[in-house]
Amino acid sequence: MSGPCRDLIVLDFTWGMAGGLAAMVLSDFGARVIKVEPPAGDPFRRHPAWLMWNRGKEGVVLDLKSAAGRDDALALAQRADVVLEAFRPGVAGRLGIGYEALSSANPRLVYCSVSPFGQRGPLSRVKGYEGIIAAKTGRMMAFRGQPDRDGPAFSAVPTATWGASQAAVQGIMAALLVRETTGRGQWVQTSILQGMMPYDLQSLIIHDLRARDPVKYAVDPQTDPKRVASLQYLPARCGDGRWIQFGNNNFRLFQSTMRALGLWRIYRDERFKNAPDLTPENRELLRDMIFDKLAERSLDEWMQVFIEDGDVAAEPFMTAMEGLRHPQFVHNGHLAVVDDPRTGPMDQVGLLVDLDQTPGAVKGPAPDLGQHTDAVLQWVQSTPAVDTAPPNPAAKAPRYPLEGVTVLEFATIIAAPYAAALLADLGARVIKVEPPEADLLRVLAGGLGTGTVKTTAGAESIQIDLKTEEGKGVARRLIAQSDIVLHNFRIGVPERLGIDYAAVKAIRPDAIYVTVTGYGASGPFCHRPAFHPLPGALQGGALRQAGAGVPPPPEAPLTRDEAKEISRRLFRANETNPDFNTSMAVASGMLLALYERRRTGRGQSLLATMPCANAYANADEAYNYAGRPDWRLPDAENHGTHALYRLYQATEGWVFLACLFDDEWQAFCRAAGRDALSADPRFATETDRTANDAQLIDELTRTFAQRPAAEWERLLTAADVACVQADAVEGMGEFFAENAHVRENGLVIETHHARFGRYLRHTGVCDFSESQGRFGPGILAGEQTQSLLLELGYSGAEIDALYRNNVVFSEPINPIP
Repeated sequence: MSGPCRDLIVLDFTWGMAGGLAAMVLSDFGARVIKVEPPAGDPFRRHPAWLMWNRGKEGVVLDLKSAAGRDDALALAQRADVVLEAFRPGVAGRLGIGYEALSSANPRLVYCSVSPFGQRGPLSRVKGYEGIIAAKTGRMMAFRGQPDRDGPAFSAVPTATWGASQAAVQGIMAALLVRETTGRGQWVQTSILQGMMPYDLQSLIIHDLRARDPVKYAVDPQTDPKRVASLQYLPARCGDGRWIQFGNNNFRLFQSTMRALGLWRIYRDERFKNAPDLTPENRELLRDMIFDKLAERSLDEWMQVFIEDGDVAAEPFMTAMEGLRHPQFVHNGHLAVVDDPRTGPMDQVGLLVDLDQTPGAVKGPAPDLGQHTDAVLQWVQSTPAVDTAPPNPAAKAPRYPLEGVTVLEFATIIAAPYAAALLADLGARVIKVEPPEADLLRVLAGGLGTGTVKTTAGAESIQIDLKTEEGKGVARRLIAQSDIVLHNFRIGVPERLGIDYAAVKAIRPDAIYVTVTGYGASGPFCHRPAFHPLPGALQGGALRQAGAGVPPPPEAPLTRDEAKEISRRLFRANETNPDFNTSMAVASGMLLALYERRRTGRGQSLLATMPCANAYANADEAYNYAGRPDWRLPDAENHGTHALYRLYQATEGWVFLACLFDDEWQAFCRAAGRDALSADPRFATETDRTANDAQLIDELTRTFAQRPAAEWERLLTAADVACVQADAVEGMGEFFAENAHVRENGLVIETHHARFGRYLRHTGVCDFSESQGRFGPGILAGEQTQSLLLELGYSGAEIDALYRNNVVFSEPINPIP
């Protein structure tokens, strides 16, 4: 059977990566997607990755500035289920394809807008390139200190764009679920700005807590520019000059790594007996020992040792192109080779998730400009519009899109738990099952206990020892009332705990069973552990963020101090985005499976892997074909990728400039008072500017050094040039807590945590015209253990016995002053 989106018709009016990927996912899972372009085409067609973002779609050209083009667009919308647009606010309406016009013609239409900064507010008219969002929100300030210079550093992985693409998928699928009840569509709104919100793990709450305790919460440990590479997540150089990334975030895995390296003797040394928890002096001594040991063998030789050991999390640093051909990636079917007539065989990222009953398929290459115009318009003439009669007025819309859905989560750290939190924002009930020692993230992320405030938001927690028979009995009762069962255990663990798919299906035959893994359910690497640094290394994100020349070529000689500095930069580059990249994919997959179950009553197994999700997040680079153009890495000092997509220092502060097209370049020259630059033959065309990039950087460096950053932002945005101050805030916490635009768009809300008290949290990654989100607080481990047991039918005496016998637990509150 084809994917869950079969029989859906989607009109894609978007340009670029965010909308392109959203519509591509819908196409891969069965939708008929019609991409509508202007006569000159989508301006991002020039990007080689456009061929992947738009695979499997039909291509239609309509001139929406003409009456005939608008009539054709309206006729298409009358026959569609979904419209996807990514214009700035107001533009779609002026072109005759706004929500009001199209929903009036087709009340069943789910209309999704992916704007840059949101539909209203002082930033709503600013162009929303990824770099502009990253600079304005403070994400580039989170990378300060990565290069050895002052100021913000370029953010290379397009996390906000990826996040917005999946926010659109999730919003569309949620609205379609509501439509199954009401017969009515609605307006789904998201933005590149909202797509950035998942990537702030704890800086928003730390910004709040700092006002109460400025010493304890002086810095966000995740973005501290002075932090050094931990031994658990160490990047290191092997004997052949190639680099490896470790990802052993707990004591047992670190011990396994020491054993595999032949360093087990350290635990007989008083200085290292608690490794990796060491004094700074002893930590550096052990770092030197690890560096010395790795220098004894090549990368391939060490990888063979670690693979055979099976309990060491380590992978080489790869480019996004190389990651597509990793043996496990290929085994999982994550690699799709599309026969494109313009490039020949093209390596692309395959399906977002693996649905065992409705798997979907990559359909074929992207269309040529207007390739299907005639056929699609003939189809319109021969196909009646949808029935525009008012839906059944007795059908009551649910308050929340996922009202009545229960997610049972057996997961730790970020990738899977935050996926559940995204569904909680849509109204699902999330019950988090934690082990006696609780979710490991509660003691990671700087040890402040703030990390899980985001990943458990809106959930309920019960602590159970699933290794006991009584604990397994509690889990079975929970499974019986759950729609989705989600876990991220390693292979074989669910069977030992009695929560494998067969066991779950025996209790709840229509359950959706979700497995989130580092590698997959089978294949050469499936037994190995993995945490976020590994997909960051494998799928190219870490090398992109590290910048040109980091690491240097294998043959380059390095002193120990130079190698440590490279290790530090790679560590800073390989930050936590791979976890959140995965969360966005998992949440989309769960919405797809829920839509299938709503239509057919059938549950299924869903498998998501971190490498696949992170290849998607790097979808502007994760492709390959013969003759593929070279990819531009950021410069060695992490200013940006070229003269017109780059950070510049002003007289006060830093700006980020994004001028991707000729009309933007001309507008910049006029507004900046540099008309001579636009007439300079070195910079006349994009080809000329690329050839003379270093000279253009010199010119613009001198230009921006003449005014303060804030003044440049006012001057250039008024001229519709994308340029913002990049250091106006210390980080994303300050931006989301204090920015007026955030408040006007309702992107934060105050809630209450049992330990931390009142605090601000982000709202949802998408909004709805007819439905609401539900934005609950983070929770403590086992905070709802007792109430959930009562709900499951346990008596007070039975509950007391479960606590007394160490079957269930609850974390003490210990409120902060």
